[in-house]
Amino acid sequence: MYFDSHCHLTDERLATDYAGILSRMQNLAVRGFINIGSDIESSQAALEQCKLAREQDFICGASAGFHPHQANEFNTDSAKVLLELWNNPLCVAAGEIGLDYFYDESHPEYPGPTRRVQQKVLLTQLQLAAENNMPVIIHNREADDDLIDAISQFPTLRGVFHCFNSSWEVAQKVLSHGFYLGFTGMVTFKNAASVREVAHNCPLDRLLIETDSPYLAPVPHRGKTNEPSFVPLVAQTIANERQTSIDEIAQASTDNAKTLFGL
Repeated sequence: MYFDSHCHLTDERLATDYAGILSRMQNLAVRGFINIGSDIESSQAALEQCKLAREQDFICGASAGFHPHQANEFNTDSAKVLLELWNNPLCVAAGEIGLDYFYDESHPEYPGPTRRVQQKVLLTQLQLAAENNMPVIIHNREADDDLIDAISQFPTLRGVFHCFNSSWEVAQKVLSHGFYLGFTGMVTFKNAASVREVAHNCPLDRLLIETDSPYLAPVPHRGKTNEPSFVPLVAQTIANERQTSIDEIAQASTDNAKTLFGL
C-alpha cells in the first residue's frame, strides 16, 4: 500500500476527474492520501472530497490552512473559521502553511503578500496548531532560516516539511525538531542530486512520500499533470537510492503518515 501524504485534489485539473483519479489510485495500490487545503474554500472542498473517498475505503484526511500565497486573505475571522474546520473529524492537519520567498516583494511581477505578512500569518497559525494539537504541513521556498526559527518557538509542534528541497544540513535541523520530510517527484529529476542525498540520509521513520499533484509529476511523466497514482514512482526512486526494496519504502512511509496524522 502506498500513501500520498500531500496532494491538491481540489485543483480544477484534478477535481473534474475525481472518480477517475480514485480508480487509478486503487489500481496501483495507492490507498491513502492527505488532501491539502490552501485557503478556506479549498479546505472546505478538500474535506468534502475526503468524505467521498472514505466511503470507498480510502485511508485519508484533509488539511485546512492559509498557504503563504493566500496570506493576504487572513483576517480577524480566519482563526475562528480554521478552528471550526479543524474540529471536523476528517481534518487531520493544519496546512498548507509556511513561507515562500521565491519572489521577493521588490520583484516587479510579485503580486502576493509581503514577507512580513507571511510571517505574521504563519506564526498565528503555528500558535493555533500548537494550542489545538494539530500537526502542521509546512511549505518552504527559500525560507529555511526563518521557518526553522518559527517552528522552534513552538516546541510541542509536530509536522512535515513537504516537498523538501533544501540541503542535508537544513534537513538535520528540521529533523532535530521532530519533524518529518516529504519527498515529491523532484527526487526523480536528473538535476536533483541534493534531494536524493537527503532522501538517502533521512531516517526511515521520518520519511514521507507525496506527489504535490497536480504539480511536479515524476519522471517519466515530467511536465504533465501529476496525480496520486504516480506516487509509487517516488517510492521506487527512493528505494533505488537507499538500495532497499520499494515495499520497505511503501510500508514505512505509510506507517509514518498514519502516525503523524493520527489515521
